[in-house]
Amino acid sequence: MDEPVGGRSRHIVVAEDSPTQAELLRQALTEEGFEVTVAPDGAQALEAARRIRPALVVTDIVMPGMNGYELCRALKADPDLGDVPVMIVTSLREVEDIIRALDCGADTLLRKPFDAATLVARFEFLLANRALRSAGTASRGVDIVLGGRRHTVTAGREQMLDLLFSSYQEAVQANEELRERQQEVQSLNLQLAARAAELEDANKQLRAFGHTVSHDLRSPLATIGGFSSMLMRRYAADLAPDVQRYLGAIGQETERMRRIVEDVLYLASIDRARVTRTEVDLAQLARELAGTLAGAHPQRQVRFDCVERAPAFCDERLLRIALTNLLANAWKFTGKRSDAQVAFGMEQLDGEPVFWVADNGAGFDMSSAHRLFKPFERLHRTDEFEGFGVGLATVQRIVTLHGGRIWADAAPGRGARFRFSLGLAQGQQDHKEEKP
Repeated sequence: MDEPVGGRSRHIVVAEDSPTQAELLRQALTEEGFEVTVAPDGAQALEAARRIRPALVVTDIVMPGMNGYELCRALKADPDLGDVPVMIVTSLREVEDIIRALDCGADTLLRKPFDAATLVARFEFLLANRALRSAGTASRGVDIVLGGRRHTVTAGREQMLDLLFSSYQEAVQANEELRERQQEVQSLNLQLAARAAELEDANKQLRAFGHTVSHDLRSPLATIGGFSSMLMRRYAADLAPDVQRYLGAIGQETERMRRIVEDVLYLASIDRARVTRTEVDLAQLARELAGTLAGAHPQRQVRFDCVERAPAFCDERLLRIALTNLLANAWKFTGKRSDAQVAFGMEQLDGEPVFWVADNGAGFDMSSAHRLFKPFERLHRTDEFEGFGVGLATVQRIVTLHGGRIWADAAPGRGARFRFSLGLAQGQQDHKEEKP
């Protein structure tokens, strides 16, 4: 057995089956001046305690073989170890934890997670109180009701007091930790409010900058386009072929730049849009838009399949824009197929309604999918398919405004399928509950 140092043993037995937790605890207690013996289960901890007669046994509850409660009973039943304090480590989530600790004879509870300083302070508390107690206090059975259940507890007054005060200390510690977390949350909220104000100011400046730039670009672009068009109309017969080609390229690029400016302004307006949700049948909207596309391309034969109904709780104006872009893309990228097919549908994924637009067109390599929704990014050359790469960016922003997400599946030459959700708004929940 260990000889006490200054009248007090400095040896602690730790029963812990997690090697990582056991090593962390051993190192921390060693730094506090204790000798530590670690056992991976209750049986080995009991054997070590009989060999060492430690000043304290610290035990986890759930371990292979003999658990923490069984170890505590065995220690208290041993004539040579009955007065060794036992500290049970628990999360203190259930009332039964305290009842079982009382029943097995534990002296104190320690809430996870804990540090060595807390353990040492609890150990000193136990020793100080033991010095004040008289020996031979009788134990007796007491019936109590906790958590709505009746329990019979056999424990001495001293043990009950130890557990009572240790539980109170844990509650005080938990309350202090909660107060610190609340202060952290308040601080973070203040920082968040400051960042939000900075962001709003930055957005205002960005909108003002965008308006100024677009205004300043529109005027010179209109001038360049107007003069190049005038030169072509008035002097085409007197101009060399290469000069005519140059003027034609100037006109085309000027128009392209004008459309880019318009698209930038359009994207900015989408970002500032307010979402007003109502119940909308997206299937009916998709059929209407498909009819418009078919009328605009009478030379093409495109098979369009659509579910009968696709109810959604969304902003109809914004979803009309989103579906227009998705269906127009499908029409565009099936342009080289004689058996073009476009479809609109709806499905349930993880209890959430998800809508999709699919086609059997050009498709794309999924390794480039991360570029799909970036403004002005294109996965196909302009000589293959026209466009500026704004449509999908617009769709994503509309979906994001609704609290949803959009993603795609595709393969080169085998078409693409774009799926999107629209979030689960509180209004949507209320509306569903009103349905019979």
